[in-house]
Amino acid sequence: MVVEGYDTSPPREDVEEALKKHFASRGIKLMHVSVPVDYKCRNRRRALIYVNGECEAEALKLDGSYVGGLVSKKKSNVGGRILTITAYPFDDNSLEHLFAPTSDIDEYRQHTLKVRGFDTSLSLNDIKKMLLRVFPGSDCFPLWDGSALLYLRGQYAMDEALKLSGGSVEGFKFAVTEVLPETVMETGISLATARTLP
Repeated sequence: MVVEGYDTSPPREDVEEALKKHFASRGIKLMHVSVPVDYKCRNRRRALIYVNGECEAEALKLDGSYVGGLVSKKKSNVGGRILTITAYPFDDNSLEHLFAPTSDIDEYRQHTLKVRGFDTSLSLNDIKKMLLRVFPGSDCFPLWDGSALLYLRGQYAMDEALKLSGGSVEGFKFAVTEVLPETVMETGISLATARTLP
């Protein structure tokens, strides 16, 4: 789904967290929120949200809802805006042009997903081999609790993993249980300085 109408001035992670809280307050758990950032490190005005199929109708009911001034961890005010929500299935590419300015940056962003659904009798090495067959070019770290951390690069790889969630992968019920927040590096450079860099 595509969401627009949120305040783009706070840091990306604050906007993503505020959108998660807004939907959660209506009983809708988002699988993932992605606010694209352009080459000047500015938030774009449209975000992608990922919901389970059974929550899609409820999420669409929030079209026109008011995000009421949530205060983020860094004390920035996120909200006070009316949201526009549009269905955007995985196989639809009609809005692709809206995300084109960030596609080069998104291609290199690493996403970390916590996945499960494997046969727990498999060795950690077998789980890793299976995931690398399904997601070539990725990396993973199987955990002892039967889940694994899957490291993917690019929005396309992320979309593919979320699309497979809930389905069968090599005979097992594959599920993305969590999309871990992106680690944001604190560089000590102000946003104004960063914007002047080539």
